[in-house]
Amino acid sequence: MLAIQSKDWQLQDTQQTVSLEKDGVEIELHGCVVSRRGLFGYWALVVCTAGLAYVASVWYPGIYARLAMRPAQLALASHIHIQQSDKQLALERVIVSASDGSFESGFGESKERAHCNLTNKTELRAFSFRHHCFVFCPSFNVFFAVSQWKDAAWTRGTATRASGLSNNVVAQRMRVFGKCNIDIQEKSYLQLLWEEALNPLYVFQVASIVIWCVEEYYYYSAAIFVISLASIGSTLVSTKHTARRVRAMANYVCAVRVLRSNVWSDMESSELVPGDVIDLAEPGLDVVPCDMVLLEGNCIVDESMLTGESVPESKVSVVSGDHVLESIDMAAHTFDPAVSRHIVFAGTRIIRARKARSSYPGSSPNSAKFFRATAMVLRTGFCTTKGTLVRSILFPHATKFRFYHDAMRFVWCLAGIACIGFIVNTINLHRLGVSAGEIAIKALDLITVAVPPALPASMSIGMVFAARRLRKAGIFCISPSRINVASKVAAVVFDKTGTLTDQGMDVLGVQVASRTHREFDELQTEVCGLEDPATMQDTEDAKVSFRVLSVDVALATCHSLSIVDGALVGDPLEIKMVEFSGWHIDERNATSDPHESALITACPPQSSRQDTHIIARCFEFAPELRRSSVVTSDLNGRQHAVYAKGAPEVIRDLCHPESVPKNYDAVLNTHTQGGYRVISLAGRVLDVDTAQLLNRTSVECDLVFLGFLIFENRLKPATASVLCELRDARIRTIMCTGDNPLTAVSVAQECSLIAPGTTVFVSHLRQPAPCLHENIFVPLACVEWKESTGQSIELDPVTLIPRSTDPHNTCKTELDRPYCLAITGPAFAYFEQHARDTPAWKHMLMRGAVFARMSPEQKAALVDQLQQLGYISGFCGDGANDCAALKTADIGVSLSEAEASVAAPFTSHVNDISCVVQLVREGRCSIATSIACFKYLGIYSIIQFTTCCILYSYDVNLTNGQFLFVDLFAVLPITVCLDRFEPFSQLVPRRPTASLASKRIITSLLGHTVLTAGFQLSVFAMTASQSWYHAPEPATPGDPDSTPEKGDLNTILFVFSAFQYVFMGVVFAIGPPYRQRAIRNYAFLLVVASLLAFELGVLLGPLPGLRSLFALVKVQVGWRFVVFGMAVANFVMCYFGERVVFPRVAAPAAKMCRLVRLVFTGRFTEIAHRNGTRGLVGMTDLESELPDVRIKPSLWTYLGLRPGRKEYKTLAHMHGLSI
Repeated sequence: MLAIQSKDWQLQDTQQTVSLEKDGVEIELHGCVVSRRGLFGYWALVVCTAGLAYVASVWYPGIYARLAMRPAQLALASHIHIQQSDKQLALERVIVSASDGSFESGFGESKERAHCNLTNKTELRAFSFRHHCFVFCPSFNVFFAVSQWKDAAWTRGTATRASGLSNNVVAQRMRVFGKCNIDIQEKSYLQLLWEEALNPLYVFQVASIVIWCVEEYYYYSAAIFVISLASIGSTLVSTKHTARRVRAMANYVCAVRVLRSNVWSDMESSELVPGDVIDLAEPGLDVVPCDMVLLEGNCIVDESMLTGESVPESKVSVVSGDHVLESIDMAAHTFDPAVSRHIVFAGTRIIRARKARSSYPGSSPNSAKFFRATAMVLRTGFCTTKGTLVRSILFPHATKFRFYHDAMRFVWCLAGIACIGFIVNTINLHRLGVSAGEIAIKALDLITVAVPPALPASMSIGMVFAARRLRKAGIFCISPSRINVASKVAAVVFDKTGTLTDQGMDVLGVQVASRTHREFDELQTEVCGLEDPATMQDTEDAKVSFRVLSVDVALATCHSLSIVDGALVGDPLEIKMVEFSGWHIDERNATSDPHESALITACPPQSSRQDTHIIARCFEFAPELRRSSVVTSDLNGRQHAVYAKGAPEVIRDLCHPESVPKNYDAVLNTHTQGGYRVISLAGRVLDVDTAQLLNRTSVECDLVFLGFLIFENRLKPATASVLCELRDARIRTIMCTGDNPLTAVSVAQECSLIAPGTTVFVSHLRQPAPCLHENIFVPLACVEWKESTGQSIELDPVTLIPRSTDPHNTCKTELDRPYCLAITGPAFAYFEQHARDTPAWKHMLMRGAVFARMSPEQKAALVDQLQQLGYISGFCGDGANDCAALKTADIGVSLSEAEASVAAPFTSHVNDISCVVQLVREGRCSIATSIACFKYLGIYSIIQFTTCCILYSYDVNLTNGQFLFVDLFAVLPITVCLDRFEPFSQLVPRRPTASLASKRIITSLLGHTVLTAGFQLSVFAMTASQSWYHAPEPATPGDPDSTPEKGDLNTILFVFSAFQYVFMGVVFAIGPPYRQRAIRNYAFLLVVASLLAFELGVLLGPLPGLRSLFALVKVQVGWRFVVFGMAVANFVMCYFGERVVFPRVAAPAAKMCRLVRLVFTGRFTEIAHRNGTRGLVGMTDLESELPDVRIKPSLWTYLGLRPGRKEYKTLAHMHGLSI
């Protein structure tokens, strides 16, 4: 979870760098103490600035740290100032508590840190940050995360002693780790109100209200104040509800039975500390309260909340000699798979706990209390895996998305425009003789007009609606900001089994290796067709014995299934295998004692009890080994055998060569190319005396090959159509699986992940020799690329260009159809280690369609490499083996029944990949909606800013009623309705822009600014030229401040701008290709129609009441139609410009701007002289984007090249791939 750079704890004593791996951030800890002089100066500054300095210090904690604090050694610091890349995160107080100075622990795997005292004489120093607790270690002069703590005895492989922890140890550990509970402190409504009120948005609104009140806009100020209060109240209620919901999910306390000081006692789980021993088999313990290692007995748990994996997991106790406790790395964010099978994680539900004879004390030797399922506490509270899930919800990982950054840049641009208007109008008002106080108020009011306070909030409303629609569709999100990121997904990686295909596969049959000759027998679709082992005889020249071994016994016993309430529980594939065998699976006790752990037995149908086989030992499936095995015996314990199953290439290497059929590869290729999943079966007879003593390596060796077990990989109904839709949208789809490469290729072709007519080349890693060559291309020769169907064609290992395998044909072979690659895990790992600096590495990543035999770590590495190429990547998987990749991807979707899981930002109850399309559609709709609202509110500000500037030239402004109508009854309803557009039904190849600084958006904003401001100025000029027009004049001669707002100018500009607000809402109500058409948004149509009808009524026939409300004057009837005609003309030009003109002139306009920049920088002459880009200093990045560097682009083409183009697009053009 946390790593500390060694240079910090060795060389520095005032700061250190800490990497929070699960949070994805690296923070710096700076020690500091309070400076009395600085503290006095800080509070003096707060008083002098009327509290503004305090508000600024809340926004930027570094201000308080710099003014009121001074640097200090970490050992003496009273506060820790936490920074991240020069960004001030927090200032946390160091808590000093009493200690007896005897707390010994180990951190990480470093021998130097194997043992250290966390306490200094009689005190313990600690602080918390985002629910990470750090304690100070004087031995190394650094802070360590308590999640890294490891009892010194565990490093020696020793669990808590038989008497349990003493009271003194418990008290000491309780001070360090706190309560064993994920307790999220709920903030009071007053605290939430204070924090919300200090939000920059509301601070700006408060300042605006003050200015409006000074200008006597009481009604408008009151309305905005009430709306702000309602918004804050709604936010408080929502925040409180969310906090209570998360707290209810996180907070769990139950009764547990704990061994302490040689006495078993009942207590609440919140009192547990690391090292405590508890009994998991106690009634009432349904949910695990902390991370524990199973010491005795076994259990079956449901980990769906943590991993998204709906298949129950079997947990077994540690065995002496396995070195599990020594190998537990508390500093790692995940446990090794070999360790995880012994770990019961917090938040998991116990389906069944089996007792075993316990070494811990009971009341009497014959007491049933000597049989327990004991476990030792490893982690508590937020240090647990469940705590990580809760922390990820409370502090979601920040995404680097240009949209949010550009939005704030635009707000600052509006602020700049407001400042220009501030200066211009200040000069103009001073010319008119307006008083200084009035000038200041009006100029500040202009800033509130130009910078709409609701702009940042309104752009996130669309994301909220999208999250709500996703929830209704069964897709739950713990990181809403990722919804907008989904709009830019360019590649999606899919797991195969359980994601593209059904989780529960059907058995096609068994193909047994012949006992008389080294060939396969015919495929048997029923168990009754298998040979009876009693009739099998070894040939005279046989070098291996087939006696006793039986394929049907292997099918019935080689599994790790359990029985709960009479039903088989475990891997669906193993359940199908046992059902195919037809054997009856049951449990029996090894002794007459009912408390003894039961053993799994397998009995053939319609057979005597003497034919029953017992699973004496089980070595569960390990992803890194790709195999599992069991040790079986008969009822009398006279015959022992081992049966193993796993990947064909793995099992073959473990088998005696004489037992492997000669046509092994041919038969295997036939099945895998047919899309079937093939599992090899093998076994051997064990010596009775050593069967229980051998370790896994000794058991799984010198096996006798028995045959193939063949499963049908049935696609889910939605798989093919979804993949076709993604491919038509030019979203790259990739399969990443642990299955056989040929099987994966066949499934990929069946579901159209590989387009029809595409040639597939499969990687084959030869045994690499030690490479000490300086030539980086030499290691590439160790990987062969063969055509999947056996054609006489292969790829050149260096260039990955097709060539003939005929040694007499040395010419380059040109394919008349596209080709792709299927890469195996070993080849991927080899490339990653030895050939990452070669062009073939990136070429392989670009052409790879199938990645097979990939481990969980390699899946995550693949996603990471795609991201390094510039892809916004997604990953869709169904559980535990995909956790790392799901967390690495920009968009991770876990197919699970859990509402939320630590596995991914998105969890789908829809058990197929259609959720990916739904998520991309919602993401595109959300980003398009955000951009539409952004543009609308931006133009709204420009319109109102222009109106106010014209009115200010005569020292008048809009009235209270006019401001109220525009902001509350026109702009606000239109903005909300713009956010309620639903996604379009189809995905199109073009992805929406995520940059508000793109040429299309800038061109649109500039074009609409010119049109709206130009039309408004034209209406003003035309009105001012009329004979009936009366310019605003002061009511009191010589007093400019007495000029009334009511008049011809105010009436005409208000009515005209009111039409502009509505019409611009229609202009930006763009539907396809990312949103539904506007006519499907009935709320929007109703609002627009109502506003237009009302405004026409105000314009053409205002009633005396409306005239008084809006302070309007009568205007000539003919001129009213002129005003409406100008508004319609403005709408037509803006509508035509938004949909036709601006998109077409955006690119040429951007090129012209770049040309102007080149002229000003003095590089235009050089470019024109060379008529290309080659040789230009500083432009090599643009050169590399050309598909053929021999071709010099024209000047106009060069101006259109983008220096920041993503690398995968450049590589796609170089290799002729579609993007």
